[in-house]
Amino acid sequence: MQMQGVTDFNLKYTLESGQSFRWHRVEDAYYGVVEGRILKLSATEVGQHGITLSVASSATEDVAQLTAFLRHYLDIERDVPSILAAVDTDAYIHRAIQRLWGMRILNQELWETLASFILSQNNNVPRIRGIIRRLSERFGEKLSLESYVDYSFPTAAALAAAEIDALLACGTGYRAAYLKGAAQAVVSGELSLTKLKALPYPEAKRELMHRKGIGEKVADCICLFSLGHLEALPIDVWIKRIFETLYLRRQATPREIREFAQTYFGAGVGYAQQYLFHYVHECPNWADDEHLSLISQEFR
Repeated sequence: MQMQGVTDFNLKYTLESGQSFRWHRVEDAYYGVVEGRILKLSATEVGQHGITLSVASSATEDVAQLTAFLRHYLDIERDVPSILAAVDTDAYIHRAIQRLWGMRILNQELWETLASFILSQNNNVPRIRGIIRRLSERFGEKLSLESYVDYSFPTAAALAAAEIDALLACGTGYRAAYLKGAAQAVVSGELSLTKLKALPYPEAKRELMHRKGIGEKVADCICLFSLGHLEALPIDVWIKRIFETLYLRRQATPREIREFAQTYFGAGVGYAQQYLFHYVHECPNWADDEHLSLISQEFR
């Protein structure tokens, strides 16, 4: 199937910006496991800001339902240009927005996002991908699309019932106990994903942080990349470095960074941080004198 007339959207930047660990590029297409099926996505430009998305699924699906699902999952329904206009406060982020125009924040399935970011602690993306792949091979269901083979993410019930040694064998390390504990809480209803989806950002974040193994950064990742709370600001070592180097020009606590960023960028701070985060990974000289001079130049 094809989704035509998709505007202000870039597939590469959206899928390669560190939000999800299940997408893999094969030649000009992206294959990813999303909610129990493999999806294959590729994009063809048809105008200055418009593209056509070509979509294939390993599941037999109604075209209208799959289209609606993808428009939500890829955040196409949201007026992202207006959000970016609101956070476009200086010449530095203006350059990042121009460079990465079309990157959107995914709306991912809650259980997989919660589990994946528990596994992300003190970890890097290749290792996280490897752990998730091994967990999925062992506890998920085999899937195939064309010649591409992958596995569904394990259900909370499957991981709740798993032996710790089996989780450790997948490379989870000390995170195994946190992962199993979260799975058991979801299965027992102690942590209700349905209720979590209905909570406003501060309450959702507090509820997540009640779980052992979910600190502030992981809770904010879940809030931003699954629950749609764009005011969430996950502060990892990179975001800390970015704000200390570019804006505060000093060492700062996560609380100081969060207070500054939420005041400076407002309600769309989640999108602002995603553009800054990906820009510094795309641009090796992101902190040179020329770049630093951009901060003092107001864009609007």
